[in-house]
Amino acid sequence: MNCHTTTAKSEWRLTMANNRLTRKQRAAVVRRQKITLAAGIAVFILVIIFVLAFKGCNSKKRNNDKTAGTTTETTTDDNKTATENNSENSSKNRKSEEFQDISTSSDNSSDYSGSQYADSQSVSSKGFSIQTINGITYVDGVLIANKTYSLPSDFIPQDPEVPVTSQRSTTSLDRTLMSAWRTMQADASSQGLNIYIASAYRSYSYQVNLYNSYVARDGKAAADTYSSRPGNSEHQTGLCFDLNSIDDSFGDTAEGRWVNDNCYKYGFCIRFPKGKDAYTGYQYESWHLRYVGKDLAEKLYNNGAWISLEEYFGITSEYPD
Repeated sequence: MNCHTTTAKSEWRLTMANNRLTRKQRAAVVRRQKITLAAGIAVFILVIIFVLAFKGCNSKKRNNDKTAGTTTETTTDDNKTATENNSENSSKNRKSEEFQDISTSSDNSSDYSGSQYADSQSVSSKGFSIQTINGITYVDGVLIANKTYSLPSDFIPQDPEVPVTSQRSTTSLDRTLMSAWRTMQADASSQGLNIYIASAYRSYSYQVNLYNSYVARDGKAAADTYSSRPGNSEHQTGLCFDLNSIDDSFGDTAEGRWVNDNCYKYGFCIRFPKGKDAYTGYQYESWHLRYVGKDLAEKLYNNGAWISLEEYFGITSEYPD
């Protein structure tokens, strides 16, 4: 009896010990599961944070790329516009340089971009050929700008010694003219005379303002006797200039008398001679010289009795209104 009891107690103790061990093991398992779960949650949270951060970086990069793309496109467009403008300006300069000195040549070929103007050809009352090419009129090869024959508004001197960069210039004149002018000025200086260019090239837009100011001051009828309407001014050609004081007193000075008697030797003419208003449409201007070349200038000089281009060629100088 005692033996069996002892054995039973021993088995019970062993069973209880085993049960306690199992509970401990289970608790350990639970703890490990909790730790694993916590670790998993932590990893999951980290993954989410990483994904969100990665998406944020990509979004920022795309925005930067888009901005950069826009900037690049804008820069490209600006460069393209600048290139086109430079190309257009270069084209205009080339066309200007390709012009020939039509004041002394009968070759009137021109690359002037005035295709909106109709070309025409006729003959003057004295048998000289009158050609209108791209809005520019040549009589026997000489460019004419007067009240009858106008110039395109965007016309610039054909072969200027100095490129046209402003609306008014005393240097953006025909190369041949400038060479003749320097010789004439030097010869006058050697005789103690001081002649100088006071006014020369004037653009169409400059003439608009100048002419309108004269009309406002003196009225249209009076202004038309001494100032050209825009497009009809010889100053736009780059083939003429005004000397010294630009007034009636110049003709009575030593310089004015010398110019009147000698300018033809250098290829210049008195463009609006005394007593020729009916031909030119303008009053006498002793200070206004036009370059036409020596041969024609000598004919216009007419042994001291100056005649006008209109008179010589048999052409008119009259506004249509």
